[in-house]
Amino acid sequence: MRETLPARALDTRHRQPRRKGFPALLAMAAVVLFMAGCAAIPTDGPVGTSDPVSTRSNSNKVDYQQYNPVAGASPESIIRGFIDSGTGIGDDFQTARQYLTAPLAQSWAADKRTLVYTNTVSVTPGKAKDSYLVKFDTVSSVDSTGVMTPAPAGSTDTIEMDLVQVDGEWRIAKTPDGVVLSQDTFNVLFKPVTLYFYDSTYTYGVPDVRWLAGTGSRTATSIVRDMLAGPAPYLKGAVFSAFPAGMSLARDSVSVNNGLAKVGLTAQPLLESSVQQRQRMHAQLLVSLRGAVNDVTEVQFLADDREVDMGGSGDAVPAMVIDNPVPSAQVGISKNELAMYDGGTVARVAGLGSVAALGPNEPAMSYNEKNFAFLSADGDHAFTVSAGHPPDNVASGVALTAPSFAPNGWLWTAAGDGSGMVFAANADPGAKAAAPVVLTVPWLTGREVTTFRISRDGTRALVISNAHGESQVSITGISVSGQVPKALTEPINLAHEGAPTIGVWTGETSVAAMAPSTTSEVAIQVLDFARPTSTLAPLKGATWLSAGAGLHDVHAQTPSQMYSQAGNSWQPAVKGLGQASYAG
Repeated sequence: MRETLPARALDTRHRQPRRKGFPALLAMAAVVLFMAGCAAIPTDGPVGTSDPVSTRSNSNKVDYQQYNPVAGASPESIIRGFIDSGTGIGDDFQTARQYLTAPLAQSWAADKRTLVYTNTVSVTPGKAKDSYLVKFDTVSSVDSTGVMTPAPAGSTDTIEMDLVQVDGEWRIAKTPDGVVLSQDTFNVLFKPVTLYFYDSTYTYGVPDVRWLAGTGSRTATSIVRDMLAGPAPYLKGAVFSAFPAGMSLARDSVSVNNGLAKVGLTAQPLLESSVQQRQRMHAQLLVSLRGAVNDVTEVQFLADDREVDMGGSGDAVPAMVIDNPVPSAQVGISKNELAMYDGGTVARVAGLGSVAALGPNEPAMSYNEKNFAFLSADGDHAFTVSAGHPPDNVASGVALTAPSFAPNGWLWTAAGDGSGMVFAANADPGAKAAAPVVLTVPWLTGREVTTFRISRDGTRALVISNAHGESQVSITGISVSGQVPKALTEPINLAHEGAPTIGVWTGETSVAAMAPSTTSEVAIQVLDFARPTSTLAPLKGATWLSAGAGLHDVHAQTPSQMYSQAGNSWQPAVKGLGQASYAG
């Protein structure tokens, strides 16, 4: 029997009831943006209008009109004109710079930060002479590489601007770098783009959603530039890039003609790379460009404007596995035993001995459908089991989260007692023995963890936790050495509604989440890095959730019945199976 992960010694007499958590990930990521309230409100021309454009179908060809400052404009008019001119992405905000003093117009870095707001912007005098405060309700912030961080509900931001008179006209002499955009304007001007990085085995593509403006070569250039800059902060240390550190674009432009993207890179690091590395660079960039720029079908690397050697057909590397698929079957509990559901029938897992004496709960299944895991009746022990092998207690802790398999066969669970302890063990009985791992995660200390789910690429975890009555939905990266987990990265915290406690991955950038109830109607939220939050039809008494290949494959479960989606409603799928889960 393998080594068992230890439980923290503590008094459990005051333990809170176990709650199953949910990784309600909502992704948004950000990019070089700029200030605008909606369509600009003119002060020296006719008022223009534009129809709202959905983020999902946006061609990014909407042309907002900017208006120059007018003579005699008040300080507030100058401030609002500056904000409204933030839609001038195509010409580096030349109109917006006219609202600034000459020195500030030269130094102001519009792409440093973008704040996305809702409702209205207020402008009030500040404490100092000729100082003004610009206040608004913040939805999210976007950094210069397109990574968006949602703001907690009720967030506000205040920007201080100082004005001076230049030749008798008010101009802005001090304002922070970056811009402010209304949410509607942001959704029109920018679109989500997915960059891909490698997992540690160079097998899976790990998505990193950014928000970019423009089309064609402009988007291609932004993608290459951001990819060379590396992954989003919460993925650093967890993912890998085929591009060597220090590599950059030889010139700040990527041409796209007849489907071919020509990418000129700094010559020395490109020529010093191996053919295999160049092949991986090609695979990484091509899948990212194809998903964002419709007419890109091939990538060519250039050093000093000359094509580099990419080797022959025998040097090709496997394509990235994108959105790793899960098997169609689910594992659940039926008559106190592990059972498989294939969409038609429920049957005990073949070859497994009885586990009824352990009171199995919240089962999990590996991607090869050969290894299984479950929690004991008290929720404090995680067991693995497979055909021909008895149950093995691989982790012990207080109020463990439902076990979750990574594609490499490692099993994960987290303690729900505020200790910050996360457990991982290689659950494959045929694999080379590896000692179980116990991680103490500083940012989870003091938080009741209710869900810990591994992504289908094995590099990220969705974590739901609670402290002082407030829930937190986080995405963290998993740092490994070889295949052995070493640490969890500082997470990105995601916006969500209510207090979901159960959640599952529905795709590479999305999850479904809910707060279970045996008596009330339960609405399932769908949270996606690249789309607005949506809600599935409510289902009374929903207490569990599972998801396979996409939103159409989401299943809600009551204590007596599993339901599947039928359009905008739920239809009964099967009875006699509880807490069913897909692989992962």
